[in-house]
Amino acid sequence: MKVDQARLNAAIRGLYEAAVTAELWKPAMEEVTDALQAKSCHFFSNNLTDAGDDLFVTVRMDPDFHKDYMGTYAELDVRYPRILDAPVGRVLHGDLLWTDEERMASPVYHENLLPFELYEVTGAQLAMPDRLSWLGFSLYEEEPWEKDQLEAQQLILGHTRQALRIHLTLAEAKANTETLGNLLTARGQGIILVNAGGRIVFANDQAEALQQEQVLKMSSRGLVFRDRALNRRLALALDALHFRSSVPSGETVTLTDTTDHQIGVRFLPVPGGIGGGGSMLAVLCIPLHMQHGPDPSEIRQFAGLFRLTPSEELVVGAIASGQDLSQHCVERGISLDTARKHLKNTMAKANCRSQKDLLRLVERFCFFRLR
Repeated sequence: MKVDQARLNAAIRGLYEAAVTAELWKPAMEEVTDALQAKSCHFFSNNLTDAGDDLFVTVRMDPDFHKDYMGTYAELDVRYPRILDAPVGRVLHGDLLWTDEERMASPVYHENLLPFELYEVTGAQLAMPDRLSWLGFSLYEEEPWEKDQLEAQQLILGHTRQALRIHLTLAEAKANTETLGNLLTARGQGIILVNAGGRIVFANDQAEALQQEQVLKMSSRGLVFRDRALNRRLALALDALHFRSSVPSGETVTLTDTTDHQIGVRFLPVPGGIGGGGSMLAVLCIPLHMQHGPDPSEIRQFAGLFRLTPSEELVVGAIASGQDLSQHCVERGISLDTARKHLKNTMAKANCRSQKDLLRLVERFCFFRLR
């Protein structure tokens, strides 16, 4: 069973069309499912605070499945926490989700999956801030996925995550570039829209502010960064807008520094552009110190990377949230010397010379790995 690469590429392009036209998510996921030679697809992105902002698409699935699963079986499912704790961008399947013994003993399998004829279900979290976002597929029979099907799913996952990011940004701003620019300015984020020829078609106030800081320069000739490495990334991202180019398309994430803070930069291709204006590149410039602080799950993953103890994890969470170390001591009932020892051990494990270096490392980790 070999995946048709041309059909897969066409399905991936459909994801980006859906990103800017919400009505196309259903047919886009149908094309993706068929390209994988899968039976069904289960894709959703739920806003954890506003149910009116949910995105939900299924392909060849009973609509009652999602309701039954979330209402009854999610809390019983051993796979659920494993998917949420898995590295972002990894498709889990088979033994990575549960053993044969766990599957056969699970009411989720017997009462939820089998009645809906869902076999060999895969799962992957899409890790959007303040949302629960998921992509999974199933087969027609209880036979393992072929290697090329899993490789294709891994590719689709990355493109779906990027398309979803574009969709959420544009949906929140009602796909209007001026409103989008104002929205991102309010968040402290600069956005610059560049067409395939390199011409700037839109820039918001925060992008103008970054120009004043000499992080970048905008002119009739296009966009130029102070950082030469960023200019090379920009050139590659613009080349990737042309589908005939040999340059791989997809999101590019990088970082640059000013004298006192870090700026994350995302290059997001928008096939078809906004409002039918042709393919564009959205350049998002995100001053990391102006973004919301890391949540407990992000701190937990950071701690796992450097093998921090629970006490060291708590002190990182405290300083990352802006809490004074003495207040952290009061809340935990420990001495200031003990807290300083935890902080010192943490900096040693993370190879940081100062508390400021540690905070910048946490910012970079969240930006690159989780956001």
